[in-house]
Amino acid sequence: MNYIKLGDNLELSQVIVGCMRAKDAGMEGEEMLRFVEGCLDMGIDSFDHAPVYGGYTCEKIFGDAVLRKEPQLRKKMKLVTKAGIVLPGVEGNKAIYYKSTKKEILKEIEESLEKLGTDYVDLLLVHRPDPLADPEETADALETVVKEGKALHVGVSNFMPSQITMLQSFMSVPLVTNQMELSVKCVDNFFNGVLDDAFTRRIPLMAWSPLGGGSVFTGEDEQSVRLRDVLGQIAEEHGTTMDAVMYAWLFAHPVRIAAITGTMNINRIKTAVKAQELSLSYDEWYRILAASRGFDVP
Repeated sequence: MNYIKLGDNLELSQVIVGCMRAKDAGMEGEEMLRFVEGCLDMGIDSFDHAPVYGGYTCEKIFGDAVLRKEPQLRKKMKLVTKAGIVLPGVEGNKAIYYKSTKKEILKEIEESLEKLGTDYVDLLLVHRPDPLADPEETADALETVVKEGKALHVGVSNFMPSQITMLQSFMSVPLVTNQMELSVKCVDNFFNGVLDDAFTRRIPLMAWSPLGGGSVFTGEDEQSVRLRDVLGQIAEEHGTTMDAVMYAWLFAHPVRIAAITGTMNINRIKTAVKAQELSLSYDEWYRILAASRGFDVP
């Protein structure tokens, strides 16, 4: 297993298990515990959560099945969670909205710790940029969480470079990562300054939906058809599968990208781990890029 360093003293496995679908997959109790132990056995020590996953249920499913039953496993894992999304009905609201006030962030981290069955997380992310947020207040909340030891590190998710600059300008604690949508189907963030900003800040990225939501495998849109053809050719040449090639395409980038899996199927996670051993040539990487965008580079 490859590990990616964030900041001075945090390392995450390059394959991160996303727990967003735990409820939908019916993954709980002994099944969840065996799943987590299987991931740990492969060297995957990082698990990605958020309060809103599963309608505020997935963190508790994980905590009940894993850390409340086998608390010694906490020392073997890194926990990532987020804050700042409010689903409809929680505050009598009709709309989903983002909320990055200090009160909301402090409330959500307390609730996450209780549900997960731990007294700290390794990394807390602001889930989405809140256009109504006062960045000084959001920064104060993040620094308070670190000072109190409830999160050892903090970062952001879905932030553009200017938004990171704005928030970081109010902070002494560094933002150690940006979690973004990155895949062979979503290449915009390779060209809009997000990766340049990550290099400038010396921070790695975390990729959500690294397989593009799975549409490459069955989608009939032109992009999916083009990608399926090229990925299939390259996979056959390497004696592997298309999903392994998609993971390898992300892992090839020097900015250092950790991929957050979206599956609770242990065999599919094994494929992501195995993809770390797959090296793509420049030609193969650019063939995939061209298939995604529908044109060759100039």
